[in-house]
Amino acid sequence: MRILSAATAIFAVLTTVSAARDSLPDCSGLPNTSPVIEPNVIPLKTVLNGQSYLLSNDSANYVYLAKVSGSPYEMGYAQGELFKDELPLQLLNYETLYPVMTQSVLHTNAILPDEYILMIPEWILIPLGKFLLDMNWYIALPWIPQRYADELEGMADASGLSFERLRRANMVPEIIQAHCTVFGAWGPATEDGKVYHLRALDWNPFTPINQFPAIIIYESNEEGSQTIANINYLGWIGTLTTMSKLGISVGEKVMLPREGSHDYPEWPQVTYFGKPWQFVLRDTTQFATNLADVYYMLNTAKRTMRIHGGWGSAPDHSFRGMDFAANFVKLYDDHNYTHYSNQSHPQMDGIFYLDKHVQPSDNQCIKNIITPQYGHITAETIYSNLIGDHRTGDNMWVVMKPESGDIWMASSQYGAPVEAYRRSPIHVRLGDFW
Repeated sequence: MRILSAATAIFAVLTTVSAARDSLPDCSGLPNTSPVIEPNVIPLKTVLNGQSYLLSNDSANYVYLAKVSGSPYEMGYAQGELFKDELPLQLLNYETLYPVMTQSVLHTNAILPDEYILMIPEWILIPLGKFLLDMNWYIALPWIPQRYADELEGMADASGLSFERLRRANMVPEIIQAHCTVFGAWGPATEDGKVYHLRALDWNPFTPINQFPAIIIYESNEEGSQTIANINYLGWIGTLTTMSKLGISVGEKVMLPREGSHDYPEWPQVTYFGKPWQFVLRDTTQFATNLADVYYMLNTAKRTMRIHGGWGSAPDHSFRGMDFAANFVKLYDDHNYTHYSNQSHPQMDGIFYLDKHVQPSDNQCIKNIITPQYGHITAETIYSNLIGDHRTGDNMWVVMKPESGDIWMASSQYGAPVEAYRRSPIHVRLGDFW
C-alpha cells in the first residue's frame, strides 16, 4: 500500500511538473508565477529640490525612486546631489557599452566586414565610440531642446562628473535600439474597462547598467509641463518608459524593415540630423494632454531613427501604436492597423500589440495568450502570462495603468544571470509620490 501510494504521489508530481512546463503554441516561455512585491519605501536623502528612496524588500529586488522639482537645471542638480555616490558607478556601467555599440555602428553601416570588426581591440573601439557619441550630440544639437542640456549640466555640477561623460551616456539609446514588446488593452478587452500598457525591453539582460534601475518623478516649473515618472536607469534622462500623472504613458521598440519588403507605405529613413527619439518621446508625456497632442508632437518633430511605439491615454481612455521614421509617422488604434492576420494578429476591439519579433510578425504567441482572456485582461494577465509565456522583457518590463498611476515592473538581476521576465513584479503606486 505504501509502495502504491508513493508511486501514485510520484506520478502526480511528475504529471504536475509536466503540465506546468507546457508552453502555449508559438510561445517560448512559461507563466511568471513569482509573487508580487509590495516594497518597503526606504528614505535615502533629501536635498533642496528633491528626495530619494529605495523601494525594496530584499537586496536583489529593488528600484530607486527620486522626486525632483524646479527648472530643468535644478532638477538635474537635485539628481546629482541625491545620487552623488551612485552616478559615478553608473557612468562606468554605461561606458562598458561603448565597444559593442561601436561594433554595431560599423556593422549596421557596412563600414567593414564583420570579421574585421571583430578584430578591432577595445583600446580603439572605446575612443571611437566616444567620438561617435560626441558627433551624434553635435549633429543633433540644433534640435535638442535646451532643457535637456540644462538638466545634464545641473547633474554634472552637483555630482562632480563631467558634462561630456553624462552627455555621451545619454546618446547611447540613439545609436542602440532594442527588440521589445508593445501591448495595450482597454475598454472591452479588460476586466475593469481601464487602460493597461506594457513596455517590455528585450535587450542584453546582463549589462551592468541594471545595477541602478530608477524611477525619476519630475515636477517641472516649465510652462505646460505635466508631472511625469521616467522609468529608466539612473543617469538616462530621455524616455525608455514614461508615464505622466495626467495619464499619458509611452514605450518603444526598434523598427527593422526587411530589405525588399513593402511592409511600410514608403521605405523608413534614418537621419542623425534631428531630435533624438528618446527626447521626442519624453516630451509627448511631459507636454501632451491627450493623444491628439501626442500625434501633433510626433508629426512636427524632426525625427531621426526607425522605431515603433505605444501610448496609453487616460484622458482618451484609449491606446495608440506607432510607426516612426525620419520620413513618416503613423499612429494605429484597434481597427486601423495595416497588418492584421487571422492566424497571428487578429483584430480585437480594445487591443493593440507589436510582439518582440521583427514587424510585421507571424508569431502567434500573444494571440494565443490573450484570446482566452479577452474581456478579463488585468495587470496580472500581462505580467504573468504575457511577460512569462511570450518570454519578453529580458532587461526590463513595466506594466502601467495610466488611470490609477499604478505600475508593476522588474529589471534583470544585477550580478546574476536572471532575466527580468523571470522576476517578481515590484508594485509601485505612483500616486503615493506625486
